[in-house]
Amino acid sequence: MGLPGFIILPVRAARELWRRGQRRARTNPLYAWRYTGTSADGLTMAPQHLRPADDRLAHDYYSGIYDFAGQSLTTGGKSPFAANPPSPEWFAHLHSFRWLNHLHAANTNLAQAHSNALVADWISLWGGELSSRAWRSEIVAARQISWLAHAPLLMRNTSDETYQIFLKSLTRQMRVMQHNMRYTRDGAPRLLVAIALAYSSLCLKGREKTIRPMAQTLDREITRQILPDGGHISRNPVVLLELLTDLMPLRQAYARQGHSPSPILLSAIDQMMAALRFFTHSSGQLAQFNGTGETPRTLLATILRHNEERGHPQSSAPQSGYERLAAGNTVVLMDVGKPLSPGTSEQALAGTLSFELSSGAHRFIANCGVPETLVDDYAPFTRATAAHSTLVVNDASSGRFAGGRALHRFMPATLIAPPDMVTSTRTEPLSLTASHTGYQPVYGVTHERSLTLTENGSALNGIDRMIGDPSQRSASPHNVAIRFHLPADISASFLSSGHSILLAALKGDKGSEKEADAWTFTCVDGEIALEESMQFSGPGQPRKTRQIVIYTTTRTDEVRWTFMRRPPHRKPQRKAAQEDEALPNLLVNDDGDTLP
Repeated sequence: MGLPGFIILPVRAARELWRRGQRRARTNPLYAWRYTGTSADGLTMAPQHLRPADDRLAHDYYSGIYDFAGQSLTTGGKSPFAANPPSPEWFAHLHSFRWLNHLHAANTNLAQAHSNALVADWISLWGGELSSRAWRSEIVAARQISWLAHAPLLMRNTSDETYQIFLKSLTRQMRVMQHNMRYTRDGAPRLLVAIALAYSSLCLKGREKTIRPMAQTLDREITRQILPDGGHISRNPVVLLELLTDLMPLRQAYARQGHSPSPILLSAIDQMMAALRFFTHSSGQLAQFNGTGETPRTLLATILRHNEERGHPQSSAPQSGYERLAAGNTVVLMDVGKPLSPGTSEQALAGTLSFELSSGAHRFIANCGVPETLVDDYAPFTRATAAHSTLVVNDASSGRFAGGRALHRFMPATLIAPPDMVTSTRTEPLSLTASHTGYQPVYGVTHERSLTLTENGSALNGIDRMIGDPSQRSASPHNVAIRFHLPADISASFLSSGHSILLAALKGDKGSEKEADAWTFTCVDGEIALEESMQFSGPGQPRKTRQIVIYTTTRTDEVRWTFMRRPPHRKPQRKAAQEDEALPNLLVNDDGDTLP
Protein backbone atom coordinates (compact mmCIF):
# COMPACT_ATOMS: atom_id res chain seq x y z
CA MET A 1 0.00 0.00 0.00
CA GLY A 2 1.36 3.42 -0.99
CA LEU A 3 1.94 6.42 1.22
CA PRO A 4 -0.98 8.83 1.72
CA GLY A 5 -1.00 11.95 -0.44
CA PHE A 6 -0.18 14.38 2.36
CA ILE A 7 3.05 12.41 2.98
CA ILE A 8 3.91 11.64 -0.66
CA LEU A 9 4.24 15.28 -1.68
CA PRO A 10 6.73 16.37 1.03
CA VAL A 11 8.77 13.18 0.52
CA ARG A 12 8.89 13.69 -3.23
CA ALA A 13 9.73 17.37 -2.86
CA ALA A 14 12.56 16.51 -0.43
CA ARG A 15 13.98 14.00 -2.91
CA GLU A 16 13.83 16.52 -5.72
CA LEU A 17 15.55 19.15 -3.59
CA TRP A 18 18.28 16.66 -2.71
CA ARG A 19 18.74 15.68 -6.36
CA ARG A 20 18.98 19.29 -7.47
CA GLY A 21 21.34 20.11 -4.63
CA GLN A 22 23.66 17.27 -5.61
CA ARG A 23 23.61 18.33 -9.23
CA ARG A 24 24.29 21.95 -8.29
CA ALA A 25 27.23 20.91 -6.15
CA ARG A 26 28.70 18.97 -9.06
CA THR A 27 28.40 21.89 -11.46
CA ASN A 28 30.13 24.28 -9.08
CA PRO A 29 33.43 25.67 -10.44
CA LEU A 30 35.23 24.13 -7.45
CA TYR A 31 34.10 20.71 -8.64
CA ALA A 32 34.96 21.25 -12.32
CA TRP A 33 38.43 19.73 -11.89
CA ARG A 34 36.72 16.31 -11.76
CA TYR A 35 35.82 16.71 -15.43
CA THR A 36 39.33 17.49 -16.62
CA GLY A 37 41.93 15.02 -17.81
CA THR A 38 43.29 13.45 -20.94
CA SER A 39 41.03 13.83 -23.96
CA ALA A 40 40.13 10.97 -26.26
CA ASP A 41 42.77 10.15 -28.86
CA GLY A 42 40.27 10.19 -31.69
CA LEU A 43 37.03 8.66 -32.95
CA THR A 44 36.82 4.97 -33.78
CA MET A 45 33.43 5.06 -35.53
CA ALA A 46 30.28 7.08 -36.13
CA PRO A 47 27.06 5.24 -35.21
CA GLN A 48 24.14 5.11 -37.58
CA HIS A 49 21.43 7.75 -37.20
CA LEU A 50 17.81 6.80 -37.88
CA ARG A 51 16.01 10.11 -37.51
CA PRO A 52 14.38 11.21 -40.79
CA ALA A 53 15.96 14.25 -42.39
CA ASP A 54 14.76 17.10 -44.59
CA ASP A 55 17.60 18.85 -46.41
CA ARG A 56 15.37 21.89 -47.00
CA LEU A 57 15.66 22.69 -43.30
CA ALA A 58 19.42 23.07 -43.78
CA HIS A 59 18.67 26.16 -45.90
CA ASP A 60 16.41 27.54 -43.13
CA TYR A 61 19.20 27.13 -40.60
CA TYR A 62 21.69 28.86 -42.85
CA SER A 63 19.14 31.69 -43.24
CA GLY A 64 18.91 31.97 -39.45
CA ILE A 65 15.45 30.38 -39.08
CA TYR A 66 15.26 27.77 -36.34
CA ASP A 67 11.89 26.08 -35.91
CA PHE A 68 11.86 23.71 -32.93
CA ALA A 69 9.13 22.38 -30.65
CA GLY A 70 6.41 24.22 -32.53
CA GLN A 71 8.09 27.64 -32.22
CA SER A 72 10.25 29.54 -34.68
CA LEU A 73 13.08 32.02 -34.05
CA THR A 74 14.91 34.13 -36.60
CA THR A 75 18.41 35.01 -35.46
CA GLY A 76 19.17 37.79 -37.95
CA GLY A 77 22.65 36.52 -38.72
CA LYS A 78 23.61 35.82 -35.09
CA SER A 79 24.29 32.44 -33.56
CA PRO A 80 21.15 30.73 -32.28
CA PHE A 81 23.11 29.92 -29.11
CA ALA A 82 23.33 33.64 -28.35
CA ALA A 83 19.58 34.18 -28.89
CA ASN A 84 16.89 34.49 -26.25
CA PRO A 85 14.98 31.17 -26.50
CA PRO A 86 11.20 31.41 -26.99
CA SER A 87 10.51 28.44 -24.68
CA PRO A 88 12.33 25.85 -22.54
CA GLU A 89 11.39 23.15 -25.05
CA TRP A 90 12.92 25.16 -27.91
CA PHE A 91 16.09 25.65 -25.86
CA ALA A 92 16.37 21.93 -25.07
CA HIS A 93 15.89 20.97 -28.71
CA LEU A 94 18.49 23.46 -29.90
CA HIS A 95 21.12 22.32 -27.40
CA SER A 96 20.44 18.63 -28.05
CA PHE A 97 21.66 19.01 -31.67
CA ARG A 98 19.14 16.43 -32.85
CA TRP A 99 18.59 18.68 -35.89
CA LEU A 100 22.08 17.99 -37.25
CA ASN A 101 20.56 15.21 -39.36
CA HIS A 102 18.98 17.82 -41.66
CA LEU A 103 22.34 19.45 -42.30
CA HIS A 104 23.91 16.04 -42.80
CA ALA A 105 21.23 15.20 -45.37
CA ALA A 106 22.10 18.32 -47.38
CA ASN A 107 25.66 16.96 -47.65
CA THR A 108 27.10 20.16 -49.12
CA ASN A 109 30.21 22.14 -48.28
CA LEU A 110 27.97 24.93 -47.04
CA ALA A 111 26.09 22.55 -44.72
CA GLN A 112 29.37 21.17 -43.42
CA ALA A 113 30.82 24.63 -42.76
CA HIS A 114 27.63 25.77 -41.05
CA SER A 115 27.50 22.65 -38.88
CA ASN A 116 31.10 23.12 -37.83
CA ALA A 117 30.48 26.78 -37.03
CA LEU A 118 27.43 25.96 -34.89
CA VAL A 119 29.32 23.35 -32.87
CA ALA A 120 32.19 25.82 -32.42
CA ASP A 121 29.67 28.44 -31.25
CA TRP A 122 28.26 26.06 -28.68
CA ILE A 123 31.69 25.10 -27.33
CA SER A 124 32.68 28.76 -27.11
CA LEU A 125 29.45 30.06 -25.54
CA TRP A 126 28.23 27.11 -23.47
CA GLY A 127 31.11 24.64 -23.19
CA GLY A 128 32.07 25.90 -19.74
CA GLU A 129 28.61 26.77 -18.40
CA LEU A 130 28.20 23.59 -16.39
CA SER A 131 25.46 24.99 -14.18
CA SER A 132 23.24 26.00 -17.11
CA ARG A 133 20.27 24.13 -18.56
CA ALA A 134 22.47 23.23 -21.53
CA TRP A 135 24.31 20.82 -19.21
CA ARG A 136 21.28 18.98 -17.88
CA SER A 137 22.16 15.33 -18.19
CA GLU A 138 19.45 14.35 -20.68
CA ILE A 139 20.40 17.27 -22.95
CA VAL A 140 24.10 16.36 -22.69
CA ALA A 141 23.24 12.76 -23.59
CA ALA A 142 21.23 13.73 -26.66
CA ARG A 143 24.00 16.13 -27.76
CA GLN A 144 26.70 13.49 -27.26
CA ILE A 145 24.82 10.95 -29.40
CA SER A 146 24.17 13.53 -32.11
CA TRP A 147 27.77 14.75 -32.26
CA LEU A 148 29.08 11.19 -32.47
CA ALA A 149 26.58 10.16 -35.16
CA HIS A 150 27.32 13.22 -37.28
CA ALA A 151 31.07 13.44 -36.63
CA PRO A 152 31.89 12.69 -40.31
CA LEU A 153 30.03 15.85 -41.27
CA LEU A 154 31.32 17.97 -38.40
CA MET A 155 34.99 17.10 -38.80
CA ARG A 156 35.23 17.01 -42.58
CA ASN A 157 37.99 19.31 -43.85
CA THR A 158 38.63 20.78 -40.40
CA SER A 159 41.96 21.68 -38.86
CA ASP A 160 43.72 19.50 -36.31
CA GLU A 161 43.13 22.19 -33.70
CA THR A 162 39.37 22.16 -34.32
CA TYR A 163 39.36 18.38 -34.14
CA GLN A 164 41.15 18.41 -30.78
CA ILE A 165 38.73 20.99 -29.36
CA PHE A 166 35.85 18.78 -30.50
CA LEU A 167 37.37 15.69 -28.87
CA LYS A 168 38.04 17.59 -25.65
CA SER A 169 34.40 18.65 -25.44
CA LEU A 170 33.14 15.13 -26.15
CA THR A 171 35.40 13.72 -23.45
CA ARG A 172 34.30 16.33 -20.93
CA GLN A 173 30.65 15.67 -21.61
CA MET A 174 31.23 11.95 -21.12
CA ARG A 175 32.83 12.61 -17.73
CA VAL A 176 29.99 14.91 -16.69
CA MET A 177 27.45 12.19 -17.50
CA GLN A 178 29.46 9.57 -15.62
CA HIS A 179 29.63 11.70 -12.46
CA ASN A 180 26.03 12.94 -12.60
CA MET A 181 24.06 9.98 -13.89
CA ARG A 182 22.71 9.00 -10.48
CA TYR A 183 21.45 12.58 -9.99
CA THR A 184 19.69 12.66 -13.36
CA ARG A 185 15.90 12.66 -13.29
CA ASP A 186 14.73 9.08 -13.06
CA GLY A 187 13.07 7.35 -15.98
CA ALA A 188 13.79 8.00 -19.64
CA PRO A 189 16.34 10.82 -18.99
CA ARG A 190 18.52 8.49 -16.91
CA LEU A 191 18.22 5.67 -19.44
CA LEU A 192 19.23 8.08 -22.23
CA VAL A 193 22.36 8.97 -20.27
CA ALA A 194 23.23 5.27 -19.99
CA ILE A 195 22.78 4.92 -23.75
CA ALA A 196 25.00 7.95 -24.44
CA LEU A 197 27.72 6.59 -22.16
CA ALA A 198 27.63 3.27 -24.01
CA TYR A 199 28.05 5.12 -27.31
CA SER A 200 30.94 7.17 -25.89
CA SER A 201 32.77 4.06 -24.70
CA LEU A 202 32.52 2.56 -28.19
CA CYS A 203 33.26 5.65 -30.27
CA LEU A 204 36.00 7.50 -28.33
CA LYS A 205 39.47 6.09 -28.87
CA GLY A 206 41.26 5.46 -25.59
CA ARG A 207 38.05 4.71 -23.68
CA GLU A 208 37.93 1.00 -24.51
CA LYS A 209 38.24 0.05 -20.82
CA THR A 210 34.86 1.61 -20.17
CA ILE A 211 32.98 -0.50 -22.75
CA ARG A 212 32.16 -3.34 -20.35
CA PRO A 213 31.19 -1.23 -17.29
CA MET A 214 29.08 1.11 -19.44
CA ALA A 215 27.30 -1.88 -20.99
CA GLN A 216 26.58 -3.20 -17.49
CA THR A 217 25.22 0.19 -16.42
CA LEU A 218 22.95 0.22 -19.45
CA ASP A 219 21.74 -3.30 -18.70
CA ARG A 220 20.81 -2.29 -15.15
CA GLU A 221 18.77 0.66 -16.34
CA ILE A 222 17.05 -1.39 -19.05
CA THR A 223 16.17 -4.10 -16.55
CA ARG A 224 14.75 -1.52 -14.17
CA GLN A 225 12.86 0.57 -16.70
CA ILE A 226 11.66 -1.74 -19.48
CA LEU A 227 8.73 -3.88 -18.40
CA PRO A 228 8.23 -7.55 -19.37
CA ASP A 229 5.55 -6.55 -21.90
CA GLY A 230 7.98 -4.12 -23.56
CA GLY A 231 6.46 -0.93 -22.19
CA HIS A 232 8.41 1.76 -20.37
CA ILE A 233 7.92 2.32 -16.66
CA SER A 234 6.62 5.84 -17.39
CA ARG A 235 3.65 4.31 -19.31
CA ASN A 236 4.26 6.90 -22.04
CA PRO A 237 4.10 5.25 -25.51
CA VAL A 238 6.24 7.84 -27.30
CA VAL A 239 9.13 7.17 -24.90
CA LEU A 240 9.50 3.76 -26.55
CA LEU A 241 9.91 5.38 -29.95
CA GLU A 242 12.54 7.83 -28.73
CA LEU A 243 14.54 5.17 -26.89
CA LEU A 244 14.45 2.70 -29.79
CA THR A 245 15.75 5.40 -32.12
CA ASP A 246 18.98 5.39 -30.10
CA LEU A 247 19.06 1.76 -28.94
CA MET A 248 18.81 0.13 -32.35
CA PRO A 249 21.95 1.80 -33.79
CA LEU A 250 23.73 0.99 -30.51
CA ARG A 251 23.11 -2.70 -31.15
CA GLN A 252 24.86 -2.31 -34.52
CA ALA A 253 27.66 -0.24 -32.97
CA TYR A 254 28.60 -3.08 -30.62
CA ALA A 255 28.78 -5.50 -33.54
CA ARG A 256 30.89 -3.11 -35.63
CA GLN A 257 33.40 -2.83 -32.80
CA GLY A 258 33.61 -6.59 -32.43
CA HIS A 259 31.57 -6.80 -29.23
CA SER A 260 28.46 -8.92 -28.73
CA PRO A 261 25.47 -6.86 -27.56
CA SER A 262 24.23 -8.11 -24.22
CA PRO A 263 21.22 -10.46 -24.20
CA ILE A 264 19.44 -7.91 -22.03
CA LEU A 265 19.83 -5.21 -24.69
CA LEU A 266 18.77 -7.51 -27.53
CA SER A 267 15.75 -8.81 -25.65
CA ALA A 268 14.67 -5.31 -24.61
CA ILE A 269 14.76 -4.05 -28.20
CA ASP A 270 12.55 -6.93 -29.35
CA GLN A 271 10.11 -6.40 -26.49
CA MET A 272 9.98 -2.63 -27.03
CA MET A 273 9.34 -3.11 -30.75
CA ALA A 274 6.41 -5.38 -29.93
CA ALA A 275 5.04 -2.79 -27.49
CA LEU A 276 5.45 -0.02 -30.05
CA ARG A 277 3.34 -2.01 -32.50
CA PHE A 278 0.81 -2.55 -29.72
CA PHE A 279 0.42 1.22 -29.22
CA THR A 280 0.18 2.01 -32.95
CA HIS A 281 -3.26 2.74 -34.35
CA SER A 282 -4.46 1.59 -37.77
CA SER A 283 -3.92 5.24 -38.79
CA GLY A 284 -0.18 4.96 -38.13
CA GLN A 285 -0.37 7.16 -35.02
CA LEU A 286 0.58 6.37 -31.46
CA ALA A 287 -2.13 6.34 -28.81
CA GLN A 288 -2.14 9.58 -26.80
CA PHE A 289 -1.74 8.33 -23.26
CA ASN A 290 0.37 9.76 -20.41
CA GLY A 291 2.47 12.29 -22.28
CA THR A 292 2.23 11.27 -25.92
CA GLY A 293 1.37 14.12 -28.26
CA GLU A 294 1.63 14.39 -32.02
CA THR A 295 3.13 11.24 -33.52
CA PRO A 296 6.36 11.72 -35.51
CA ARG A 297 4.95 9.47 -38.23
CA THR A 298 8.02 9.27 -40.44
CA LEU A 299 10.22 8.28 -37.52
CA LEU A 300 7.64 5.73 -36.34
CA ALA A 301 7.45 4.20 -39.82
CA THR A 302 11.25 4.10 -40.01
CA ILE A 303 11.57 2.25 -36.71
CA LEU A 304 8.74 -0.17 -37.44
CA ARG A 305 10.34 -1.08 -40.78
CA HIS A 306 13.22 -2.56 -38.78
CA ASN A 307 10.80 -4.89 -37.03
CA GLU A 308 11.27 -8.41 -38.31
CA GLU A 309 8.24 -9.58 -36.37
CA ARG A 310 5.13 -10.01 -38.48
CA GLY A 311 1.56 -10.92 -37.64
CA HIS A 312 -0.85 -9.28 -35.27
CA PRO A 313 0.35 -7.10 -32.38
CA GLN A 314 -0.12 -8.43 -28.87
CA SER A 315 -3.60 -7.83 -27.45
CA SER A 316 -2.55 -6.97 -23.91
CA ALA A 317 0.23 -5.11 -22.12
CA PRO A 318 -0.57 -6.17 -18.54
CA GLN A 319 2.49 -4.71 -16.81
CA SER A 320 2.12 -1.37 -18.61
CA GLY A 321 -1.63 -1.35 -17.95
CA TYR A 322 -3.16 -1.18 -21.44
CA GLU A 323 -5.48 -3.34 -23.53
CA ARG A 324 -5.98 -3.54 -27.30
CA LEU A 325 -9.00 -4.68 -29.29
CA ALA A 326 -8.46 -5.10 -33.03
CA ALA A 327 -10.63 -6.51 -35.83
CA GLY A 328 -10.77 -5.68 -39.51
CA ASN A 329 -9.17 -2.26 -39.83
CA THR A 330 -10.47 -1.07 -36.44
CA VAL A 331 -8.22 -0.66 -33.41
CA VAL A 332 -9.27 0.26 -29.86
CA LEU A 333 -6.65 1.03 -27.19
CA MET A 334 -7.63 1.50 -23.53
CA ASP A 335 -5.78 2.66 -20.42
CA VAL A 336 -6.43 0.19 -17.60
CA GLY A 337 -3.47 0.96 -15.35
CA LYS A 338 -2.01 3.55 -13.00
CA PRO A 339 1.46 5.07 -12.42
CA LEU A 340 4.06 2.42 -11.66
CA SER A 341 6.71 4.62 -10.05
CA PRO A 342 6.23 8.19 -8.82
CA GLY A 343 9.69 9.29 -9.91
CA THR A 344 9.30 8.06 -13.47
CA SER A 345 5.70 9.16 -14.06
CA GLU A 346 6.18 12.89 -14.46
CA GLN A 347 3.83 12.92 -17.46
CA ALA A 348 1.18 10.67 -15.93
CA LEU A 349 -2.33 11.92 -16.65
CA ALA A 350 -5.64 11.21 -14.97
CA GLY A 351 -7.00 9.23 -17.92
CA THR A 352 -7.86 5.91 -16.31
CA LEU A 353 -10.30 3.87 -18.48
CA SER A 354 -9.99 6.30 -21.37
CA PHE A 355 -9.82 4.78 -24.84
CA GLU A 356 -9.00 5.70 -28.43
CA LEU A 357 -10.61 4.34 -31.60
CA SER A 358 -9.06 4.27 -35.07
CA SER A 359 -10.49 2.98 -38.32
CA GLY A 360 -8.36 2.68 -41.41
CA ALA A 361 -6.36 5.84 -42.00
CA HIS A 362 -8.12 7.91 -39.34
CA ARG A 363 -8.39 8.12 -35.59
CA PHE A 364 -12.01 8.86 -34.68
CA ILE A 365 -11.89 8.99 -30.87
CA ALA A 366 -8.80 10.29 -29.08
CA ASN A 367 -7.52 11.86 -25.91
CA CYS A 368 -6.47 15.50 -26.08
CA GLY A 369 -2.73 14.71 -25.88
CA VAL A 370 0.00 17.12 -24.85
CA PRO A 371 1.50 20.08 -26.74
CA GLU A 372 5.02 20.36 -28.13
CA THR A 373 5.78 23.53 -26.25
CA LEU A 374 4.75 25.45 -23.11
CA VAL A 375 3.94 22.11 -21.50
CA ASP A 376 3.99 23.60 -17.99
CA ASP A 377 1.40 26.22 -18.94
CA TYR A 378 -1.03 23.67 -20.35
CA ALA A 379 -0.35 20.93 -17.78
CA PRO A 380 -3.41 21.64 -15.58
CA PHE A 381 -5.66 21.11 -18.60
CA THR A 382 -3.96 18.21 -20.39
CA ARG A 383 -3.62 16.06 -17.28
CA ALA A 384 -7.30 16.39 -16.22
CA THR A 385 -9.70 13.48 -16.67
CA ALA A 386 -11.93 15.82 -18.70
CA ALA A 387 -9.22 15.88 -21.41
CA HIS A 388 -9.66 12.12 -21.90
CA SER A 389 -12.31 9.97 -23.53
CA THR A 390 -13.77 8.55 -20.36
CA LEU A 391 -16.33 9.21 -17.62
CA VAL A 392 -15.98 12.27 -15.38
CA VAL A 393 -17.85 12.95 -12.13
CA ASN A 394 -18.53 16.60 -11.22
CA ASP A 395 -15.77 17.71 -13.63
CA ALA A 396 -13.25 16.33 -11.12
CA SER A 397 -10.26 14.22 -12.07
CA SER A 398 -10.06 10.58 -11.09
CA GLY A 399 -6.55 11.20 -9.75
CA ARG A 400 -5.35 14.02 -7.52
CA PHE A 401 -2.53 16.30 -8.58
CA ALA A 402 -0.40 18.41 -6.27
CA GLY A 403 -0.21 22.14 -6.59
CA GLY A 404 -0.39 24.39 -9.61
CA ARG A 405 1.80 25.55 -12.45
CA ALA A 406 4.74 26.68 -10.30
CA LEU A 407 4.99 23.34 -8.51
CA HIS A 408 4.72 21.51 -11.85
CA ARG A 409 7.76 23.44 -13.13
CA PHE A 410 9.69 22.45 -10.03
CA MET A 411 8.55 18.85 -9.80
CA PRO A 412 6.63 17.56 -12.84
CA ALA A 413 5.74 14.21 -11.23
CA THR A 414 2.76 15.65 -9.37
CA LEU A 415 0.12 12.90 -9.59
CA ILE A 416 0.05 12.10 -5.88
CA ALA A 417 -3.20 10.15 -5.63
CA PRO A 418 -4.12 7.95 -8.61
CA PRO A 419 -7.11 5.61 -8.24
CA ASP A 420 -6.39 3.26 -5.36
CA MET A 421 -7.54 0.23 -7.33
CA VAL A 422 -7.70 -0.41 -11.09
CA THR A 423 -8.84 -3.80 -12.36
CA SER A 424 -9.10 -5.25 -15.86
CA THR A 425 -10.56 -8.52 -17.15
CA ARG A 426 -10.43 -9.84 -20.68
CA THR A 427 -13.72 -11.77 -20.91
CA GLU A 428 -13.38 -12.68 -24.61
CA PRO A 429 -10.75 -11.95 -27.29
CA LEU A 430 -12.66 -8.81 -28.31
CA SER A 431 -14.28 -7.91 -24.98
CA LEU A 432 -12.90 -6.40 -21.82
CA THR A 433 -14.20 -4.95 -18.58
CA ALA A 434 -12.20 -2.60 -16.37
CA SER A 435 -12.91 -0.47 -13.31
CA HIS A 436 -11.28 2.09 -11.05
CA THR A 437 -12.03 3.50 -7.60
CA GLY A 438 -10.77 7.05 -8.20
CA TYR A 439 -14.20 8.55 -7.49
CA GLN A 440 -15.04 6.27 -4.57
CA PRO A 441 -13.58 8.32 -1.66
CA VAL A 442 -15.41 11.56 -2.50
CA TYR A 443 -18.41 10.57 -4.60
CA GLY A 444 -19.04 6.99 -3.46
CA VAL A 445 -19.00 5.42 -6.93
CA THR A 446 -16.70 3.05 -8.78
CA HIS A 447 -16.50 3.56 -12.53
CA GLU A 448 -16.69 0.35 -14.55
CA ARG A 449 -16.39 0.32 -18.34
CA SER A 450 -17.03 -2.61 -20.69
CA LEU A 451 -16.00 -2.54 -24.35
CA THR A 452 -16.83 -5.11 -27.01
CA LEU A 453 -15.62 -4.93 -30.60
CA THR A 454 -17.51 -7.02 -33.14
CA GLU A 455 -15.58 -9.68 -35.03
CA ASN A 456 -15.53 -7.72 -38.27
CA GLY A 457 -14.59 -4.48 -36.51
CA SER A 458 -17.72 -2.68 -37.68
CA ALA A 459 -19.12 -1.79 -34.24
CA LEU A 460 -17.82 -0.94 -30.79
CA ASN A 461 -20.32 -1.44 -27.98
CA GLY A 462 -19.66 0.27 -24.68
CA ILE A 463 -21.25 0.28 -21.24
CA ASP A 464 -20.28 2.71 -18.48
CA ARG A 465 -21.50 1.70 -15.04
CA MET A 466 -21.48 3.58 -11.75
CA ILE A 467 -21.28 1.09 -8.92
CA GLY A 468 -21.96 2.08 -5.33
CA ASP A 469 -24.55 2.19 -2.58
CA PRO A 470 -27.86 2.89 -4.44
CA SER A 471 -29.37 4.81 -1.54
CA GLN A 472 -26.39 7.16 -1.29
CA ARG A 473 -26.33 7.72 -5.04
CA SER A 474 -30.05 8.53 -5.13
CA ALA A 475 -30.00 10.76 -2.08
CA SER A 476 -27.24 13.05 -3.32
CA PRO A 477 -26.63 12.45 -7.04
CA HIS A 478 -23.63 14.03 -8.73
CA ASN A 479 -23.35 15.19 -12.31
CA VAL A 480 -21.66 12.78 -14.72
CA ALA A 481 -20.24 13.48 -18.18
CA ILE A 482 -18.99 10.70 -20.46
CA ARG A 483 -16.66 12.36 -22.96
CA PHE A 484 -15.49 11.24 -26.39
CA HIS A 485 -12.95 13.67 -27.86
CA LEU A 486 -12.73 13.98 -31.64
CA PRO A 487 -9.51 14.76 -33.55
CA ALA A 488 -9.44 17.95 -35.58
CA ASP A 489 -9.87 16.11 -38.90
CA ILE A 490 -13.16 14.46 -37.90
CA SER A 491 -16.43 16.25 -38.60
CA ALA A 492 -19.50 15.62 -36.45
CA SER A 493 -23.20 16.36 -36.92
CA PHE A 494 -26.45 15.23 -35.37
CA LEU A 495 -28.73 12.95 -37.33
CA SER A 496 -32.44 13.68 -37.26
CA SER A 497 -33.03 11.19 -34.46
CA GLY A 498 -31.34 13.50 -31.97
CA HIS A 499 -29.68 10.56 -30.24
CA SER A 500 -27.22 9.71 -33.02
CA ILE A 501 -24.20 11.61 -34.32
CA LEU A 502 -22.45 11.06 -37.64
CA LEU A 503 -18.65 11.16 -37.55
CA ALA A 504 -16.92 11.55 -40.90
CA ALA A 505 -13.33 11.79 -42.05
CA LEU A 506 -13.13 13.63 -45.35
CA LYS A 507 -10.44 12.93 -47.90
CA GLY A 508 -9.26 14.85 -50.92
CA ASP A 509 -9.37 18.62 -51.22
CA LYS A 510 -10.86 20.73 -48.50
CA GLY A 511 -14.60 20.82 -48.85
CA SER A 512 -14.81 17.45 -50.59
CA GLU A 513 -17.97 15.56 -49.68
CA LYS A 514 -16.52 12.17 -50.50
CA GLU A 515 -16.11 10.26 -47.27
CA ALA A 516 -13.05 8.15 -46.58
CA ASP A 517 -14.69 6.58 -43.53
CA ALA A 518 -17.71 7.32 -41.37
CA TRP A 519 -19.12 6.09 -38.09
CA THR A 520 -22.37 6.67 -36.26
CA PHE A 521 -22.47 7.18 -32.49
CA THR A 522 -25.73 6.23 -30.77
CA CYS A 523 -26.92 6.51 -27.17
CA VAL A 524 -30.39 6.94 -25.65
CA ASP A 525 -29.48 6.20 -22.03
CA GLY A 526 -28.51 9.84 -21.45
CA GLU A 527 -28.63 13.29 -22.97
CA ILE A 528 -25.96 13.71 -25.66
CA ALA A 529 -24.38 16.91 -26.88
CA LEU A 530 -21.71 18.13 -29.29
CA GLU A 531 -19.38 20.60 -27.57
CA GLU A 532 -16.06 22.31 -28.08
CA SER A 533 -12.86 20.50 -27.15
CA MET A 534 -9.13 21.10 -27.53
CA GLN A 535 -6.51 19.11 -29.36
CA PHE A 536 -3.30 19.92 -27.51
CA SER A 537 -1.10 17.69 -29.63
CA GLY A 538 0.10 18.78 -33.04
CA PRO A 539 2.23 21.52 -34.52
CA GLY A 540 1.82 25.04 -33.17
CA GLN A 541 -0.69 26.07 -30.56
CA PRO A 542 -3.55 23.83 -29.38
CA ARG A 543 -6.50 23.77 -31.75
CA LYS A 544 -10.21 23.80 -31.11
CA THR A 545 -12.04 20.63 -31.99
CA ARG A 546 -15.23 18.91 -30.79
CA GLN A 547 -16.33 16.26 -28.37
CA ILE A 548 -19.38 14.09 -27.85
CA VAL A 549 -20.67 14.29 -24.28
CA ILE A 550 -23.28 12.07 -22.61
CA TYR A 551 -24.82 13.81 -19.60
CA THR A 552 -26.32 11.85 -16.72
CA THR A 553 -25.96 11.59 -12.93
CA THR A 554 -24.61 9.08 -10.44
CA ARG A 555 -28.23 8.04 -9.89
CA THR A 556 -27.99 6.14 -13.22
CA ASP A 557 -26.78 2.54 -12.98
CA GLU A 558 -25.36 2.25 -16.49
CA VAL A 559 -25.13 4.05 -19.81
CA ARG A 560 -24.93 2.07 -23.05
CA TRP A 561 -23.57 3.49 -26.28
CA THR A 562 -22.43 2.27 -29.69
CA PHE A 563 -20.07 3.33 -32.45
CA MET A 564 -21.08 1.69 -35.74
CA ARG A 565 -19.24 2.01 -39.04
CA ARG A 566 -21.23 3.16 -42.03
CA PRO A 567 -20.67 1.63 -45.46
CA PRO A 568 -17.61 3.27 -47.08
CA HIS A 569 -17.99 6.18 -49.50
CA ARG A 570 -21.67 6.50 -48.69
CA LYS A 571 -23.03 10.00 -48.47
CA PRO A 572 -25.71 10.19 -45.75
CA GLN A 573 -29.19 10.56 -47.22
CA ARG A 574 -32.51 11.51 -45.72
CA LYS A 575 -33.41 7.82 -45.64
CA ALA A 576 -30.36 7.02 -43.49
CA ALA A 577 -31.43 9.61 -40.97
CA GLN A 578 -34.96 8.19 -40.89
CA GLU A 579 -33.58 4.70 -40.35
CA ASP A 580 -31.57 6.07 -37.49
CA GLU A 581 -34.77 7.14 -35.77
CA ALA A 582 -35.49 3.46 -35.14
CA LEU A 583 -32.18 2.73 -33.35
CA PRO A 584 -33.08 2.01 -29.72
CA ASN A 585 -30.79 1.97 -26.73
CA LEU A 586 -29.49 -1.44 -27.76
CA LEU A 587 -26.15 -2.82 -28.81
CA VAL A 588 -25.10 -4.02 -32.25
CA ASN A 589 -23.72 -7.35 -33.47
CA ASP A 590 -21.51 -8.22 -36.44
CA ASP A 591 -24.40 -8.16 -38.88
CA GLY A 592 -25.60 -4.76 -37.75
CA ASP A 593 -28.57 -6.24 -35.89
CA THR A 594 -29.58 -4.73 -32.59
CA LEU A 595 -29.37 -6.84 -29.48
CA PRO A 596 -31.23 -6.38 -26.19
